[in-house]
Amino acid sequence: MTATPHDYGRSRIDRERKTAFVSHDWTGTDSLTTTIISTVAELSGSDPTEVERLYDRIDPESLETLFAPTAGAAARNIGQVSFQLEAYTITVHATGDIVVTRAV
Repeated sequence: MTATPHDYGRSRIDRERKTAFVSHDWTGTDSLTTTIISTVAELSGSDPTEVERLYDRIDPESLETLFAPTAGAAARNIGQVSFQLEAYTITVHATGDIVVTRAV
């Protein structure tokens, strides 16, 4: 999982409650998809290769394009997208914050 190194303790994964709050590092080498899949895998106690394919639920390239910083533009900090993957609801915020909760 790629969490921003300067997130001041904001990245939290609570396996018992099946919730996670992580911050994707847009300057890192991992994609947004990798951050999401790694977080779901960690919560579910499974290998990332065993997690449902993200593109069966949402277009990963479109998700990345929607929120990734652009050259010369102000940071994208408004908007969010929610979808379900495995038994979780994932909400990706334009800031790179990702909230994963057990689906009801």
